[in-house]
Amino acid sequence: MTRHELAFGTSFLVALVLFACSGADDTGAGNGAAGGAGGSGGLALGGTGGGGGIGIDAGGDSGGGASGACNQAVDIVFSMDVSTSMGPFLNKLADEIEAVDAAVKALNLKVEPHYGLVVFVDDTLFANTAQPYLDVKTLKTDFKSWASFTSSNNQPSGGNQNSTWPENSLDSLYRAAKEFAWRPKASTLRLVIHTTDDTFVQGPITFNGVQIMHNYAETVKQLQDEQVRVFAFASKLGGPSESDDVSQGWFSTVGGSPSLPNATGGGVFQLDDVMSGTVSLSSAIPAAVKDTQCKPYPTPK
Repeated sequence: MTRHELAFGTSFLVALVLFACSGADDTGAGNGAAGGAGGSGGLALGGTGGGGGIGIDAGGDSGGGASGACNQAVDIVFSMDVSTSMGPFLNKLADEIEAVDAAVKALNLKVEPHYGLVVFVDDTLFANTAQPYLDVKTLKTDFKSWASFTSSNNQPSGGNQNSTWPENSLDSLYRAAKEFAWRPKASTLRLVIHTTDDTFVQGPITFNGVQIMHNYAETVKQLQDEQVRVFAFASKLGGPSESDDVSQGWFSTVGGSPSLPNATGGGVFQLDDVMSGTVSLSSAIPAAVKDTQCKPYPTPK
């Protein structure tokens, strides 16, 4: 989609502000935004200045032994909107991914973290044949390549150009959950870091010449079946005039169903807070790992 580019912040905060909260929901009110489910309360990790934050499940330990002795592996798939307006975010992520990796590794992991990448506009494409990257430098190179791709206004798999505003987040998330070479769920924290500044199309439908395959309920179920947590960096307003409500599914419910972060025990940040420097990716993503590792996956509702 052709929209104004998000402004770069000249600097960003390395530290996140922690807020104690109870029962994070899908209203997005206050500093702590929609988030974790299934625990006995939550932590809302938010930037200063009223932006969205991550609401993280704070339930008991599971899958990794006693408290303080978590041995879960960590697999992270990046699900990235590569439409025209997303170039600045992808460049920022590329610039910070080595710091993200270092911070994740500093959490005393027993094995190396694995990373994957799926990109989307109206269609979707799984990079590196849905396998983990051999090293973070190769992942960084791909982030830079896709950041450059955004200026083409093309679909990831070729073909027609993108001429519409809703994008295909659902098929990207579905594929991330179903196709990535995840390590066993019983011993692995599985996260998707999903980024978009738009709402999504629900399938099955042909949209802008592309077959959209999955609807919201199917996508939530696939994520839950694979015990994948969604952490989103999303916008509340967007569309051609930048004034349309694009928050549903990220910050609020969809047809009475919980948001994707809430339904999967994940969380959400406002994308603009990352671009303004209020929220740091190299702190937010490791914080998501730290505060969900060895916590029970929420019971589907």
